[in-house]
Amino acid sequence: MNTFQWPSQLIDMAEELGKRRTVDLFDDVRPSQLSQSHDGITIDFSKNKITSDVVDELLNLAQARGLEDKIKSMFNGERINTTEDRAVLHTLLRSSSSELTEYADVLAAREKASRFAEQLRQKKVRGATGQTIDTIINIGIGGSDLGPRLLLEAFEHHVQPNLTVHCLSDVDYQHIAQLLNSVDLEKTLFILCSKSFTTWETQANAQLAIQALKRKVSETEWAKHFAGVAVDESAMTAFGILPERQFKIWDFIGGRYSIWSSVGLVARIALGNERVDEFLSGGEAMDKHFCNAPLKQNLPVLLAMVQIWNINFLKHSVFITLPYHHSLARFPDYQQQLEMESNGKAVTLQGESLDYSTCPYLFGQLGLNAQHAFMQLVHQSQHNSYLEFIAVPEKAVSFEDDVAFRSCLAQSRALMTGTDETVDSAKQCPGDRPSTTIVLDEMSPSMLGKLIALYEHKVFVQSVIWGINAFDQFGVELGKNIAKSLTYASHDDSSVDASTRTLIRRFSKS
Repeated sequence: MNTFQWPSQLIDMAEELGKRRTVDLFDDVRPSQLSQSHDGITIDFSKNKITSDVVDELLNLAQARGLEDKIKSMFNGERINTTEDRAVLHTLLRSSSSELTEYADVLAAREKASRFAEQLRQKKVRGATGQTIDTIINIGIGGSDLGPRLLLEAFEHHVQPNLTVHCLSDVDYQHIAQLLNSVDLEKTLFILCSKSFTTWETQANAQLAIQALKRKVSETEWAKHFAGVAVDESAMTAFGILPERQFKIWDFIGGRYSIWSSVGLVARIALGNERVDEFLSGGEAMDKHFCNAPLKQNLPVLLAMVQIWNINFLKHSVFITLPYHHSLARFPDYQQQLEMESNGKAVTLQGESLDYSTCPYLFGQLGLNAQHAFMQLVHQSQHNSYLEFIAVPEKAVSFEDDVAFRSCLAQSRALMTGTDETVDSAKQCPGDRPSTTIVLDEMSPSMLGKLIALYEHKVFVQSVIWGINAFDQFGVELGKNIAKSLTYASHDDSSVDASTRTLIRRFSKS
């Protein structure tokens, strides 16, 4: 059993604050004391049941857990992914310079992707029949889909004119058939993104694309309509991907951290290299802040420790993220994988069972939509939830006309204050729901890069406090392996449980 003990002083503080309402903690200086700004991002956590003294003790906890040394270890390329004996170098993918030996390979891969993207944008890439490419279909799942999809949809208004882009992840034969029938395959490029190049969902979709292509082009020329992104270049070659269309990634990058790599090739093509490079620069700017800022001014550290407070001391088990800007509509999906796949763990780095909670359940959607969907539960149910609002005020309109920003602030206030106790019981909202508000000065590729890197580092900080490995995902691997083992299972296979055998017998097509 894990022997780590939470500091008794923080436990006592949580017990004492539990007797008070957050709204009663406010005075004129609280908002400035419990907020922090840097480089266009402001984080206000004053609506949490927390005080400056609690923050100081949380930062003492971070120091006691060796956070600053562990940050250095990650950026120095040490093998902090101990279960897989790997370095963790997704930050290297967005660096403008580095002394690490891996950087030369990273830079070469970035330049190769940039050249290919520019060639395609200039109509210099042709398919098997000599026609120029005007449609891109990115085939991937998990990090090979969520990152590109977020980036593309955030800046869809910047997609190159006369270029159509699709993302294909789910293996739904009707949907795939409709998509393939809706495009001119002779003008279509498929980008097959798969770190291992063995992900069965991605391979299944790729084979369907190849079958469709072979009905349009010669049997041997379908490869002119494919590019590949993977660790294993030999696997891409064996598949049939042409060498000049192979884009390398590395095993020191987890799929959920791969948007900074050639997994973002589809975004380079659609949005242009300049915008993607700006996105990388934003991520690098947050890296520098994370490495250099004192803990008390460090945005990822503060965001992480406030959530630790809510999870482990105030016992909130549900985390809700609500962006109030359409460009961030896909951010909750991206954040789900980043946080739950990273920190959804039950053992320490030493393999000992945990006796405390780690990553909470996370869900969310666009804030205005959420208000007319699940926010009823948040306001009046007995579930303990913690919320983070992400707002981008519209500079072109007044506050009274900025419906999204005004609604964001109204929700965070309503969650804290609730209703008057004198109203009818059915209408009562108890309030005292904790929330943090993150305000972005603008929505740009650079800002999105900063935001994603902010949350990446938040996740890492929390893994250090919890003493877990944020960079493996063996629960995901179990599901993959069982799905593979069922490929040839029959209804009378004794190695399969009775429930699964019954479902195979009832619904499978012989």
